[in-house]
Amino acid sequence: MILTPEEVASDLRLEADVAIIGSGAGGGPLARELASEGHRVVVIEEGGYFTRRDFNLRPSEAYMRMYRDAGQTVTLGMPFILLPLGKTVGGTTTVNSGTALRMHRPVLKKWQLAHGLREITEGELDLIYAHLEEYLFVKRADPEVAGKVARTFLAGAERLGLSCGWLPRNAKECEGFGSCVFGCPSGSKQSVDVSFIPDAVAFGADIYTRCRAERILLREGRAVGVSASFLDPVSGRPNGRRLEVGAKVVVLSAGAVSSPFLLLRQGLANSSGQVGKNLQIHPAVQTVALFDEVLGPPRGIPQACYVDEFQGEGIMLEGGTVPPEVHALALPFAGRRHASLMEKYPNMGIFGGMVSESDSRGRVVDLRRAGGRPAMLYNLRGRDVEKAKAAVVLMAEIWFAAGARRVFTPIAGHYELCGPRDLRRLERSRVRASDFYGMSAYHPLGTCRMGGDPEWSVVRHTGETWDVENLFICDGSILPSSPGVNPQLTIMAMAMRIAGFVDEKLSA
Repeated sequence: MILTPEEVASDLRLEADVAIIGSGAGGGPLARELASEGHRVVVIEEGGYFTRRDFNLRPSEAYMRMYRDAGQTVTLGMPFILLPLGKTVGGTTTVNSGTALRMHRPVLKKWQLAHGLREITEGELDLIYAHLEEYLFVKRADPEVAGKVARTFLAGAERLGLSCGWLPRNAKECEGFGSCVFGCPSGSKQSVDVSFIPDAVAFGADIYTRCRAERILLREGRAVGVSASFLDPVSGRPNGRRLEVGAKVVVLSAGAVSSPFLLLRQGLANSSGQVGKNLQIHPAVQTVALFDEVLGPPRGIPQACYVDEFQGEGIMLEGGTVPPEVHALALPFAGRRHASLMEKYPNMGIFGGMVSESDSRGRVVDLRRAGGRPAMLYNLRGRDVEKAKAAVVLMAEIWFAAGARRVFTPIAGHYELCGPRDLRRLERSRVRASDFYGMSAYHPLGTCRMGGDPEWSVVRHTGETWDVENLFICDGSILPSSPGVNPQLTIMAMAMRIAGFVDEKLSA
């Protein structure tokens, strides 16, 4: 069952086979698989539980209720980068665009050769991917539902002869409300909250919502449970009631920010010194185009199509449409200029470019002086700055090929491009990290990385930590490097794989 703090009248002490911290792309599939094998599963989730009745197409309310820090989580460095993180049952899968891509073969080869993960084979992953794609109804976006913004951008890419197409998504009969990142009001998107979690509950798992895990309990070097506090739904502070779960196995699935933070606070599983380090975040830039014709946003799919011509160089373009409240933040202007452009919102399209880092890395730290909060230190550096600029130039080329009258970019000194001459000037310019306006990022990864060497990794290929027996980690933090694409399907695949090793441990 799914329980809220209001349904808990006093402190609780429970016994379980498995205690899972977090219910996102790692924790949700793991809970379903282990519960289906007959294990007693308890999931502890800091966020609330929301259903399609709560998804009212109002971004401001969604940010306040379903995102960490009301959607204002940022990295500290140059430049400041907005990094939205979900805080709800289903984790960020509840508030993402639903893109479901497989990791490419060269990335897996890198994991095998550079990180010693030869036990993870291409054949095994392909079988898991195929199972997930069937379970989650993964299929390509329907061009008719995708919206005119996506169709227009794709037409421009095709005119330039670029490799492009429609993105696969975990959506069943999508209706194109354009609000995937604020919760799917039709229930079409098969995020963890509407797929794995209901199945886990049907198999007997218990989900405790608005409950913050605070400590992993240890005995003789083994993980034996979790201590947590229930939270007030309004203030988000502890309400005085506590939950303690005794468990044979503890799985940390709180994400690439909160998982290392919990370990750092307790000084756990860090003999390698790698906990919190190696943070990668897929920095993203956006462009906005103005057309003479009406494009009709936000109707459509927020992330419907892609251009992967330069994916080998670390540049992936993905996008489609956003509602006006979000669109307004992408325009690098203020006052009357901003207002006059927003009046033309129906004639505008927005598209994003995602960078796989070469030179940039960050880390998660514990800000004890700020009340004990995690912080992400990150600087965009070297070739990654050039990649971000190249992504902007490429998107502008495509918009103009599609017939745009003007293109607005996030790069200082080049906020408005009126044609090829402005575009060539941007191409020749030297751009610094500080020149980017409103940069965002997604998919934090790597902060508890998996590997074959305990001196350079935090967990084994099984997901179990090298240092603490019966403590597993199962989320984006264990991916040793960026998969180069949206990682939710790969995180789910790792969860399915790790579930087998947890099951073996419990059965033994």
